[in-house]
Amino acid sequence: MSAGEEALPSDAGVAARPDTVAFSEKSFYLEEFYGKSLLLALIPPAGERISDLNSLLRALRELKRNQTRCIVVVSENALPRLLRRMGRMAPSTTPPTFDPARGVRSRPYPPDSAVAQIWQRLSVRSIVVASVRTANAQDFTVFAQELASRLRVFKLALLDRQGGLTAKDGNRLSFVELSRVNRTARRERSRARRAMLRAVKRALEDGIGSVNLVTPREVYEELFSYVGCGTLFTQAQYGSARPISIDDFEEVEALIVRGQNEGVLLPRKHEEIAAILPSCFGYRIGDEHLAGICSLLTEPYRRERAGELTALYTLTRFQGEGVAAELTKEVLKEAAARKLRYLFACTSEERAARFFKRLHFRRVGPQEVPPAKWHGYDRARIARLSIFRVDLG
Repeated sequence: MSAGEEALPSDAGVAARPDTVAFSEKSFYLEEFYGKSLLLALIPPAGERISDLNSLLRALRELKRNQTRCIVVVSENALPRLLRRMGRMAPSTTPPTFDPARGVRSRPYPPDSAVAQIWQRLSVRSIVVASVRTANAQDFTVFAQELASRLRVFKLALLDRQGGLTAKDGNRLSFVELSRVNRTARRERSRARRAMLRAVKRALEDGIGSVNLVTPREVYEELFSYVGCGTLFTQAQYGSARPISIDDFEEVEALIVRGQNEGVLLPRKHEEIAAILPSCFGYRIGDEHLAGICSLLTEPYRRERAGELTALYTLTRFQGEGVAAELTKEVLKEAAARKLRYLFACTSEERAARFFKRLHFRRVGPQEVPPAKWHGYDRARIARLSIFRVDLG
C-alpha cells in the first residue's frame, strides 16, 4: 500500500519493528489513570461466579502498580468470593457494608459516613472494597452511581453480565454522549437496563468524566485497549480533529507503525515517517488519546500545487464513529488554506474507495496526479490502485 493508501483499519496487535516506536495501548490508559480514582461496580448477580472476577483482578493489579485508586463495590452475596480471589490485594480489615434502603427521599443516597469510611481506607491502601446489602440490580446500580457522584471519581465502570449496548442493527454501540443517553434508554426493553442508563446520565451530569458499561469478563480489555468491549459514555462528543503538536509526534509515529504492522499502511523508514509528521492531523479523545491520524503531504508536489492525503488510520474501536471523515475534512481545509489546486489519495481496498466516493472524491487515472508520485513505483502495483482526486479551485 502506498503512502497515501488507506484501508479503513483493522486492529490486530502485531509487534512493532525494532527500529520504530513500540505502541502500547495499555501505557496510554495507565498514564490517563495515574493518580486518579476509579469506581468499579459489580452489578448483581455479577461477582457471584469466579469467572466474573478474573478480568477485574487482572485490571486491579495493573491499576495498583500504576498508583491508581480503586473503589470496588460489590453485593454482599458476592463479597466473600471476591475477597478470597483477591489474595494479597484483599483489605486487611472487614470491608464496610452499606444499606441502600437507608437513603433519603426514597433514593439510596450514600451518607457522609460512607464517603468518610472509603477515604479513610484509601489513605492507607490504593484498593478499597465495599459491599452493598442488596441483590437488587437496580438499587445496587443507583447506590453505586450515587457513591461515585459523591466521590467525584474520574471514571465509573459498571460491570454487568449483559455488557454494553447494541444498536438497532445489532452492532455494539462503542460510544454514547450525554445528549444521546435518553434516546438510547427509550430503545431498551428491560426496566433494569433503563434504570442503569438513567444512573449513567446522572453520573455524567454530576461531573464524572466517563462511564463504562461492560461485562465483568471483559473489563480489562475495556479499560486498557482501544479495541473496546463495552460502551463508553461521555459528557460531550468524545473527540475532535486538529493538527498535532510536536509533543504528539511520538504517539503518532507509534500509530503509524501499528498501521504498518497490520498491513494497513505502507511500510516506511523512520526518516520517511518523520517527513509526514509536520502536517499530520489527529483525532483526539478528549484531551487524551489519539483515535486516528491523517497527514497532508505536499513537499514532493510543489510544482503542481497538489497534496496527497496519506497515512489515514483509525483504531478499531473508533470505526463507524466518523473519525476518518473528520480527519479528511480537516486535511481538505488545510489544503484549501495552502491554496493547493487539488488533493489526491490512493488505495487498494474497496472499502476505502467507497469512503472517498462518499466524500465526493472522483476516481482518476495515474496521469491525473503528480508524476513525482510514481517515481520508483512498481507499474504492476499502480494498476491495482484506485486513485481519487478532489479539485480545490
